[in-house]
Amino acid sequence: MKRIFFIQWVNFLCACLLWGCGSYQLEEEGETPEEDVSEDAVIRVALDNPEGFVSLYPLQFYLFDSSDRCVYEDGVLSEKDIPALVQPKGTYVLTAFSGLSSGEYAFPLEIHPRQMLTFSENCCAGVPLIVGKSHVLLERDMNVSMNLFYPVACLYFSFGSFSEDVSEVTLHLSPVSSGISLGGDVHDDDRFATISCLKENSCWMAGPVYVIPSDATRIHLSLKLKQNGEETVYGYDYDASLEAGKVYRFMENKEGGVDMGEISQVNGWEPGADIELDFDDFEQGEPDDWEEPSDEDDTEEDIPDGDEDDNISGGDTDILYADELPEADNVWGPFFVWKTEQLSSTSVKAMLLAPHQWLMKVDEAVAASEAYEVDGITGWRVLTVEEAKEFRDQYDETIVELSEYLFENGIDRFNKYDIRYLCDDFNSTFCFYNTRISKSGKTVDYGLRLFKEVIVEKK
Repeated sequence: MKRIFFIQWVNFLCACLLWGCGSYQLEEEGETPEEDVSEDAVIRVALDNPEGFVSLYPLQFYLFDSSDRCVYEDGVLSEKDIPALVQPKGTYVLTAFSGLSSGEYAFPLEIHPRQMLTFSENCCAGVPLIVGKSHVLLERDMNVSMNLFYPVACLYFSFGSFSEDVSEVTLHLSPVSSGISLGGDVHDDDRFATISCLKENSCWMAGPVYVIPSDATRIHLSLKLKQNGEETVYGYDYDASLEAGKVYRFMENKEGGVDMGEISQVNGWEPGADIELDFDDFEQGEPDDWEEPSDEDDTEEDIPDGDEDDNISGGDTDILYADELPEADNVWGPFFVWKTEQLSSTSVKAMLLAPHQWLMKVDEAVAASEAYEVDGITGWRVLTVEEAKEFRDQYDETIVELSEYLFENGIDRFNKYDIRYLCDDFNSTFCFYNTRISKSGKTVDYGLRLFKEVIVEKK
């Protein structure tokens, strides 16, 4: 009996084991456990050519993501201090600047790739600016080799034939560029560099002076001499352009030329040109020739009051249907709603701002607006003169706050400090740093913001 009971007990245990094992699911062939895929990657930065620059540090770095947001900003004191940057995978612009600690370059109030680093004074500096820029497609950990370059040209001046009663010599060099964006793009806006000369022995000299060249093919040099309390202006055209990274010496050719002295500050730079000047070739000008340019571009002229063209370009007002009516001064879908007009309890007329901003010349802007389409809506246009004044006056004091609100909702920011925006069917421009409406030029880059008037009816 005991033997039978023992056998039954063993069979029962085996059955339990088999039953328990039957609940275990074998991993099917070819299945692999789900991997933990990281959304971040590492950018390791190395400088490609630091040996070409005598004084490089401190070096200021900026990293901007695809939404133009600054995700990294810091300065380093040596190459070994350059950090590895851990960021979400995506596209970035990495820039580096040397020379900012000199105080000769002015920082923008907002850290944005289109905001401008400008000269602190007179569109020139006594310390060179060094820049590096790299576009980064971050899909995995990667090494980025950044090439550094000078965006500035180096200038020397020497004049030795002025009479002893000349007490002050100042010169204008034009056109030059006023700055470079934090994204590494030169702002080609045709400005004046004002340079003061100092008397050394019998020569009036200046340099090294650093300017950002424009794309002009001719350089104009103006001299203002102060003599016995009176000022006289002289002008000279140099039929060639300046190039970044090169040295230019403007020397008065008298008795074998003028000794420019020691130029060790620019060792390693490429030779640009030694320009021999004869003061007899300078033409005496009028006092107006010396006037500094206004805040407007050189190609622009002020529009007198009462001579404004309020023509509205673009198509007819579209009718849209939505669950909710748009409200003024708010984001609605992909758009910012500037203003609304109540038509009925179930419909409004709304002025929409397109989500994108461009920087381009007039002809390019006309083509871009004609082709632009967003959310199925076409027929976008620039503001009229009166609308531009109204928009500027409404947001003049709050444009930075408005820009942040737009950016948080996926809409491009406005630029308060150095961009003029097209209006008046592309014939004029306005901005947020002064109240002038000016004629647009053909060769200047302007901001393009497009608007569309629509009627929205509630479903």
